[in-house]
Amino acid sequence: MVALLYPAVKLLAYTFWCYLGLRNFRPSMNGVYSRSLLYGFLRLLMGLFFAVVIWLISTIVLSHIGYGLPQNILTYVLVYVPVRWIEWSIMAALIVPDSFPLLRWISATSPRDRNWRLGGIAISCLADIPLIASLGGVIPTGRFLC
Repeated sequence: MVALLYPAVKLLAYTFWCYLGLRNFRPSMNGVYSRSLLYGFLRLLMGLFFAVVIWLISTIVLSHIGYGLPQNILTYVLVYVPVRWIEWSIMAALIVPDSFPLLRWISATSPRDRNWRLGGIAISCLADIPLIASLGGVIPTGRFLC
């Protein structure tokens, strides 16, 4: 059941956040609901790809700082937050007008854009709670995923 619930929660969260981004940055766009779902699904697939990157980096970090709950929490923050900034920056390239050149893409085009990306990171982390709860409080970092 959790195997289906986790991606469903993620898809719902990502779709909602992309909807808010489209409403905020492209208010005159038609087909916002279908585009939000498409972007939410794209963000979900992107998360699957980046899960491998997260696992590799988490494994390296944990091997250097040790294992235990405090180390897992630190690793989660040190690895997931920057990777999710990249993920939401990719989504911003699709949603936020004038997201290029590269420096503007990395740093955000405005405080609104930056806050939307940070909110996306928060939404992504909050959507991890069902997985963490189903694992009995174990945080999904490199050692866990091995």
